[in-house]
This record gives sequence, structure tokens and C-alpha cells, in this order.
Amino acid sequence: MPRAKSRPVLETATHGEDLHIVVMTIAGEEYGIPIHRVREILRMQPVGRVPGSSDHVRGVINVRGQVMAVVETRILLGLPALTPTAASRILVAEIGDQVTGLLVDGVSQVLRIPTENVTSGGEVITATADYIQGVARWEERMIILLDLDKALQQTAV
Repeated sequence: MPRAKSRPVLETATHGEDLHIVVMTIAGEEYGIPIHRVREILRMQPVGRVPGSSDHVRGVINVRGQVMAVVETRILLGLPALTPTAASRILVAEIGDQVTGLLVDGVSQVLRIPTENVTSGGEVITATADYIQGVARWEERMIILLDLDKALQQTAV
């Protein structure tokens, strides 16, 4: 059944509310996506290759009878592919009206960040990274907020 289109991360909270995000690591940097977009977090498992798929699609997995694509987030972000470790995770996320696995180096925590600690992507990031929705400041950390819909809109999963 199709899902309602999700609002961008910065629109999910009104002024004075907090952003509730899942923080993941990709190539040593911290990234965040809205928690309402994440269905579950899985340990690394075998991924079946799909010949002829996009470079950023690592393959498919079967999660309780539902087959879904697994996206290599490092390649999507222009980085070298991940060599999975014990810390690697697959985030099962809602992207548009699909459920997709996002392969990441690790998942560290869930945070509630006040909206006043978020700077929009356009203020600090160049136009070449339009899938970056913003940057959240949390204590001494900077967490890059991803717009999953924009990151995947030009390529079929």
C-alpha cells in the first residue's frame, strides 16, 4: 500500500520543537535522518546482487517476506564502497512510497535536537549537495541531515 509522502526533516518540527533523528556514521562522519522514516535497524546480512542495477544499489535482501533493495550510502554520497564490519548496519527506511535498506558503517544513537540548533543546507553547503538538508549542532558535534528523497530521486532503486 502506498504511503503518504513524507515531509522533509526540517519541516517535521515547528519552531520550538525538537528534531528526532537516527544518527549513523558513514566514512567517519555523522549523518542523521528523521526517526519516523526508519522502520528498523538490522545487523549486516548477505545481500543478493542484482545484475544491471545502479552502482549505488548493493543488491536485495528478504526481511520477513518483503524483498527490498539495499542502497550503498557511501557510493550515493560519492565515497568508496563499504567493506562491511561487525558494526555495519542496514537501516530499513521509507523512501517515497518504497521501503529500502540503507547500508551504513554504523548507527550510534537516536537524538532529539532543538530546531534552533539546525542550519539549513543552503546556508552552509554548495548546490552540488542538494540532498543535504541541513547541519545540526549537538554539543561539540556536527550532524549532517540527509534528504533521502532527493538523494535517490534521480536513480531507480
